[in-house]
Amino acid sequence: MLKGTKRQHSTAYAELQATSNFTFLEGGSHAEELVATARALGLSALAITDRNTLAGVVRAHLAAKEVGLRLIVGARLDLVDAPSLLCLPRDREAYARLSRLLSLGQRRAGKGHCILSLADVAAHAEGQILIALPPERWDWREAPGEAATEASTVPIFEHALQRLGAALPSPLYLAATHRLRGEDRARLAALAVIAERTGALLVATGDVLYHAPHRRPLQDVLTAIREKCTLAEAGTRLEVNAERHLKSPAEIARLLRGHEPAIARTLAIADACRFCLDELV
Repeated sequence: MLKGTKRQHSTAYAELQATSNFTFLEGGSHAEELVATARALGLSALAITDRNTLAGVVRAHLAAKEVGLRLIVGARLDLVDAPSLLCLPRDREAYARLSRLLSLGQRRAGKGHCILSLADVAAHAEGQILIALPPERWDWREAPGEAATEASTVPIFEHALQRLGAALPSPLYLAATHRLRGEDRARLAALAVIAERTGALLVATGDVLYHAPHRRPLQDVLTAIREKCTLAEAGTRLEVNAERHLKSPAEIARLLRGHEPAIARTLAIADACRFCLDELV
């Protein structure tokens, strides 16, 4: 376990999952906007985790230097045979491995795409902090550990986490996000049970798509374009609210009350990720 995971700070939080507009037709804010807002909110650090790319981290790095914010370099990895992962390199060597991994996946696919497997990640996992992401749509109300059926998603997800834990260096983390959808307390409790059963460590993330609530309409337009439909036709493909924005440490503490260790782990992970793009100069 990382040093510092026992530290309890109700007013400290590092955002480990933020998508910029370099994730084409998904992220609704520039990296500079995310950095400036994170600094204004008093976040301890911010990770830019664009989907299968490091493209957003250069502008974020420059902006973070200007305002004095700790930036964590990272990426979201979508795998063909396992749940998606946030990959946060601890040091320069791990950053090089992540860069090679992304290049490998992009060479296999057409322009703008990336094909990666769990075996690929395992081969480049040294020095990385890896956070598993729950599926976008899954029926968390099923009892964790029950026998899988055709309609069951919890047992399938739990089994996938066990595969991740067996294939990747420990510890493996599991992202826990409060979506302000009315059912979050029960969903977070289900994630905590799954984490305990699989040996994963629950860690708080905001799963951020834009820096502030007023950017939600633009993100809706991006979704409609991505889905090749009109806004009127997009329906449930659109976010149900405008809560995919950066939040203050106090708001995160309020939303994740009862899961304080998951918040504390964001600080421990930020402390462990010491790589800075200045090291490449």
